[in-house]
Formats: sequence, structure tokens, C-alpha cells
Amino acid sequence: MSVAAMLLLQLIVLVLFAVGVACFGAMLKGCFVLRRLVRTRPRYEGTVIQKSPLVSPVSVIVVPPDASPRSRAFAHKLVDLQFGKHELVLVLDGPSNVELETWIEEFHLCQSARGGNLDLATAPIRGIYESRDPLPLVVLDKDRGGQADALNAGVNVAVSPVIALLDPESEFEPTVLLSLIRPMLHDPGRTIAVCGVMPAPEESSDIADASPGGSQSTWASLFGALETLRRVLGRCAALSGWNRLIPVPGAALLVLRDAVVKVGGFTAGPMELFLHLHGHARASGRQYKVAFVPEAASHLRVAASFADLERRNLREDADLAKALAHRNSIDGGFNAIGWGLPGILCVRLLRPLLETAAYALALVGLLTGWIDPALAGLVLLSTVGMGILISMSAVVLRELAVLHASDPARLAWLFFASIPENLGYRQIRNLWLIAGFFSSPNRSRA
Repeated sequence: MSVAAMLLLQLIVLVLFAVGVACFGAMLKGCFVLRRLVRTRPRYEGTVIQKSPLVSPVSVIVVPPDASPRSRAFAHKLVDLQFGKHELVLVLDGPSNVELETWIEEFHLCQSARGGNLDLATAPIRGIYESRDPLPLVVLDKDRGGQADALNAGVNVAVSPVIALLDPESEFEPTVLLSLIRPMLHDPGRTIAVCGVMPAPEESSDIADASPGGSQSTWASLFGALETLRRVLGRCAALSGWNRLIPVPGAALLVLRDAVVKVGGFTAGPMELFLHLHGHARASGRQYKVAFVPEAASHLRVAASFADLERRNLREDADLAKALAHRNSIDGGFNAIGWGLPGILCVRLLRPLLETAAYALALVGLLTGWIDPALAGLVLLSTVGMGILISMSAVVLRELAVLHASDPARLAWLFFASIPENLGYRQIRNLWLIAGFFSSPNRSRA
């Protein structure tokens, strides 16, 4: 029994080393992609885009979870976006009478004669409203049908050829649409969707004010920043270089309305929709591109606590689990983006499972004496050591990719935060990731 367990532990260590090397390779690929994107992105002036009649109008669709001050503030921020011609389609999914009245008072809504089409099947729409103020706003009151159903209702009512989706947990500048539309202007024949996301700007975090023995929010922001750097490099930039890009938390998205209708609309969420787009385009044999915008895009708010980090990880796993639940309806299914989806699952599920199992086997083996301490050291090297290397590399590679210099103090804190990140937080995060896949998807929405 001890021999079999030792062989199993050795195999796990080899797999963990292989996964770590693959993650480093993906980040290296992402660094080269970022360097190319930053240096070759189209230089369209925002004022030119705003004034040009050739730029497609954009409909921003949002499904607020409630009528709280935070949701209303987010809606105001979307109404104030800078663009030549855009509208906000606000979909209220089964609101209570009090919530509906709150929205009516907030934006001075009145009944609209505007109608929608029936391109996508949705729950019944009870009313369509527009503001009496000069705002580019349309509000839908509909029977409850879930997020995907509400997004489809928004697509039906939207009149623009381009649909925009922004994460309610993200921060962005009013010019975000001007940045996202550039790939569609540069390559209109092939670009069917755009995903824009970036690390939080230095002024958005309290990392520069960090000090030894800092507060929980400081360490949470440091660890959250490292997670974002790895995500932008190893997942967004790298997968965009292989044309396998799918959304991540905090991303701002553009997608052609016709493309959404062709694949049957939303069945789970943005991640599932992008898998549909990839699978449909690959199955039809057409040349296509899902573009990536790494600058002047959106980013997740800086994590204020470890509870924030837990909730975000659970949410991302829930989104991925929902997309996988609908894989049979996607062209190509599990292989809609080739090896991209299995690779993401390997990082977000297989590696946490193997690391947790390796810790348990190594601990039991050391206590019972059936493994050599050197093998336990290899377990730490393949988990903690590899994790520190990858996080430190993410900080360095991001600096190699951008054109501007960053604050040295912030870089130093990020670089050395890789050590405590992998000596405690990493092990807890593994448990979060495992729980995210095997618990109810609705848990992350609470």
C-alpha cells in the first residue's frame, strides 16, 4: 500500500510540474501578444470615432440584480458612456412593484411605444419604458426568466448592430466603448466579438500604501492583483494569440448582434455565448477573430477583503460550470475552442485537486515514515515553489509588455507578495476552486 501511495505521489508531482511549466509558457506567450497589441493597435482618435457616421451604433445591455443604490449608480455610469451613438437597454427581470417604481423615479420613465422583435424566445415582456429626460435609455419590465433569458430580451429590443456587455463588478472609464470598437473598425470582416480587460491601474489600489504587517484589505488587494496579472497574461492574452479567447470576470465585451442571434442567443451567460461563437465559426469554416483589448478597457474592482476574493473565485467557477452544462448545444462541445477549455479546467480544477491530494499524501507519508523527506520537498517545490515562480514571472512579464514604467514600490510589493500568497492563501484558494465546481452555481451569485 505504501509503495502504491508513494508512486501515486510521484506521479502527482510530475503532473504538477508539467502544469506549472505549461502555465509559465502560456504567460510567456501572453507577454509577446501584449507587446504586439500595445505596439500595433489602431491609432484611432476617440473624437474621430465619436463623430464618424461610419461607426456602428452600440446597445449596452445590463441586467441589474436589484434596485439598490449601487445598481442605479452603475446604470447612470453606463448612460454617461462616451460614444457617437449608443443606448442602454436596462432589463428588469421580474422586479417587484417597489423595485419598478424605484427605477421609474430614478430615470423619470414613461411608457414607450417602442417594440421588440422575436428573434430569440424569452419570457413575456410586461412593459417597455423610456426616459422623459434626454437619455439614451430603454427599460424592459419582464417576467422572471433568469439572466440568460433577460439578456436575450435585451437583444430582441436592441436596435444597434453591436451589443455591449459590462461586468457590474468592474471599473471603467467613460471612453471604454471607444477602445473596444477599434478592433471592429480595424478588421470588420473577421472580428465577431471583442473582449477588453486589464489589471487595475496603480491609482485604483492601495498597494502603494502597503506596509509590513498591513491590513487584510492590503493583502487581499495584493493577492487579487497577482491573480489578475496571471489571468490577463496566461489566459486572456495567450488565448487571444491562439484565437481561443473567452471572457473573464471584469471584462467588457462587444459582440455582433447577428452573431448572437445565429447561435440562438444566451443559454447561460457571456462565457457560454463566446463558446457558441467560437464553435459556430469553426464549424462553418469561416475566418473569424475574437479580439482582445488590453488597455483603456475595464478591470475588476480592487478586492477589499479575502471574502471578496472567495466570492470572485466561486463566481468564475460557477460561470464555467454553467457553460460546461450547456456544452452539448455548442458546436464542438467540450472542444469548441480546441484545447483551450480543457486547459482552463486543468488549471482551475485538476491542479487544485492534485495539490490538495499531494499535501494530504505527503503529510500522512511523513507521519507514517513511508515516504522520503526529499519527496515531500518535491511536493512543496511543485506547488509552493512553482507558484512563487509563476506569480513573480507574471509581474516581470507584464512590465516587459507595457510601454510605460510602473511605480517601483508597487512592483516590489507585488513581486514579494508572491511568497506569502503561496504560503497559505494558495492552499485556501485551492479549496475555494474545488468548492466552486462541486457546489451550486447559484452560491456565487449570493
